[in-house]
Amino acid sequence: MVNPQPPFPDLTQHWARSFINRLQRQAIVSGFRDGTFRPEQTLTRAEYAALLRAAFQRPPKRAYLPFKDVSTNFWAFSAIQNAYEAGFISGFPDNTFRPQAKITRLQVLLSLVAGLNIPKPTAFSLAEIYTDAATIPNYAVSAIAGATESKLVVTYPQSERFDPDQPATRAEVAAIIYQALVFLGKALPLASPYIVEPTKPGIVRTGTHISVNGRGWKWKAAWGQWNSGGSTLTGISDKGMMLVLGMNPLNTSDNYRQPVNWFSPETLPYSIQSKFDLDYRYLNIDELAKTAEWEVEIDGNTLNIFSAIGQVDNITYEEFSEVSRMMIDLNQPTPWELYELSSDWEIVVDAIVDKSIADRFVETPPESNIPEPNEDQKNEGETGGTEAKIPRPVVKVGETQTTIKGKLPDGYGIKVFTLTDPNRIGIEIRKDPLIERKILWSTGLNWRQEYLTLNQDKFPVVWLEVQPNSGLKLKPIWTDKTQMKGTASLSKITETWGSLAAINGGYFNRNNLLPLGAIRKDNQWLSGPILNRGSMAWNDAGSIKMARLKLIETLTLSTGREFEIDLLNTGYVKAGIARYTTDWGSSYTPLTLNEVLIIVENNQITRQIEATDDKTPIAIPTGGYILSFRSFKSAVSSFPIGAKIAIAAKTTPSEFNQYPHILGAGPLLLQQNQIVVDPEAEGFNIWFSQQRAIRSAIGVDANGNLLIVTVHNRVGGPGPDLTELAKLIQQLGAGSGLNLDGGSSTSLILGGHLLNRTPDTAARVHNGLGLFWR
Repeated sequence: MVNPQPPFPDLTQHWARSFINRLQRQAIVSGFRDGTFRPEQTLTRAEYAALLRAAFQRPPKRAYLPFKDVSTNFWAFSAIQNAYEAGFISGFPDNTFRPQAKITRLQVLLSLVAGLNIPKPTAFSLAEIYTDAATIPNYAVSAIAGATESKLVVTYPQSERFDPDQPATRAEVAAIIYQALVFLGKALPLASPYIVEPTKPGIVRTGTHISVNGRGWKWKAAWGQWNSGGSTLTGISDKGMMLVLGMNPLNTSDNYRQPVNWFSPETLPYSIQSKFDLDYRYLNIDELAKTAEWEVEIDGNTLNIFSAIGQVDNITYEEFSEVSRMMIDLNQPTPWELYELSSDWEIVVDAIVDKSIADRFVETPPESNIPEPNEDQKNEGETGGTEAKIPRPVVKVGETQTTIKGKLPDGYGIKVFTLTDPNRIGIEIRKDPLIERKILWSTGLNWRQEYLTLNQDKFPVVWLEVQPNSGLKLKPIWTDKTQMKGTASLSKITETWGSLAAINGGYFNRNNLLPLGAIRKDNQWLSGPILNRGSMAWNDAGSIKMARLKLIETLTLSTGREFEIDLLNTGYVKAGIARYTTDWGSSYTPLTLNEVLIIVENNQITRQIEATDDKTPIAIPTGGYILSFRSFKSAVSSFPIGAKIAIAAKTTPSEFNQYPHILGAGPLLLQQNQIVVDPEAEGFNIWFSQQRAIRSAIGVDANGNLLIVTVHNRVGGPGPDLTELAKLIQQLGAGSGLNLDGGSSTSLILGGHLLNRTPDTAARVHNGLGLFWR
């Protein structure tokens, strides 16, 4: 947001700077002849009347009664007359106005309550907010309560002190006037910790998008506000902090304070307060906004951040054998954003660059004709190396921004960082771009990023470590709560379920969007296990088991005949009988041609249907199920209409049936600290066994810590094979472990942020494992 008038020089890092600047743009306030605003100077009653006239156009409520100390030729006569007629200000019992008297904070707020018809408050005590509530006169209590509830009250430096008789400063009055304009709908709310409102528990206000400097796009990133005493604090999610503002969260063992690097000395990072709700961790930006002189505005669901536009002083570029580095010198710290789409990257810096500097980095033809692998191969992690030269970045000049664009050769990534003294942004294209992290994100939940070495190869590993006493619970999650068909990004699935964190889960058919493995939640089989594949079972007390799993159901008819079936609510198809319950959805659509369907209601066969196509859905009866006979018509005659059916189920291992939650994937990686990888025993083909790809896994260490793990391509090569994955999670301490669906499905979410890859490279998935607050 560009201010057409020069900023006041005496408002540097001033608490009321944003309020004053907004009023200056609207020509409501002005400075002195020397260009200053003098924010700490007090205001006379006459000056306040003049400010009221500039800010509000209100119809008269009453006729003017002249004051004996305000002559018609007094400079503020018409302003005082206007303020009196609109009901803002009255005089004193001796018929004086006392225009040169200093106006107090109490008088300012009483005048606005009267002139703007501020509604009466709901029942709450001023003593809950202000430590000096007893000094507020009885006649003013209701009005000040209404002003507080309407968010007109602004106090500095202590939000819990009202100080009714203190002369109001120009800064205080400007902030209060701005809040009155917000109340009238004539200005957008600003985020400031000095705005007072009645205290409520938890997060009191949330939004979904963040925009910086009025750019043409908005990031989908969460923000929230919460009360601390009488103050209203504002925070943005990790995703917003990193992707929208360009900040780097640093290692910490304090989950209530997050150090970040943003043009700050390595030994003196910003220390930011954190606040949690069910889905997100919010990082408080109030102090940073004051230091960096941002204006932070709320526009519906969007948090708008405005900063001064910087200047690019110089750009240098160096090339080494496997690394290229660009350094952007700036005159001040400034927000920047990184965008990645497949192999293309773009950094937008809120600073202006001279054309002579940008002309040193113009677009040139590629210097290498080495063919690149296709994007699908790269997203799966089946590639990881090229001899292609790193292309030189291109610098584009914008009106208020500088854009740097480049392309990543296969096997390379981008690492961006900031430095101070002088202020610089560093951009490196390299084969090992992962920023290592060890962050206690919440109680008992660690966010880790590290390179692990295995046989001289370095693998980038991003994982969450969840302690048994963390207060978090693990649940299966899937795309559509009403049925088992469907896929979506893991980010979207976590939004649907409201999970704090998640990893992609078991396999599914990408064509018909149906699950291919066990999903059991709260003792209900949403999808049954297949092919003796590795699965994990757990309960809410933190007990976890991993093994190869079978489920056998025995159907016993009233005739005495028995049939064993091992397909329950699944997209996996083979000859025999499969059973579908309402946990699958409201209907079942045949998966093959010429299926015979037996409808069972209240344990009795009520219908037989010969399905002639694989497109017509058949309703699954409430309290019943459907039996599908595939290439097994010889058994249909044993299921006559009217026959009773009883079902008995058992799992192998038998103890799995005691656990309310199960998720299947495979192959099993570790049991009792031993590598037990045997893909063929779990029905996987030889190609899958030998494949090197990006991987997801889950493990448990000797202390009962849950390890939620993603592993990407080794430096200079493809991702790990299954045995390498088992060895890597052993390095993390896992004694038992399970491979999950991998490749382009591999996704790890924390607080709404996809940690391990860019969103465009993450495929849609069917299900996952979600972490929730208990």
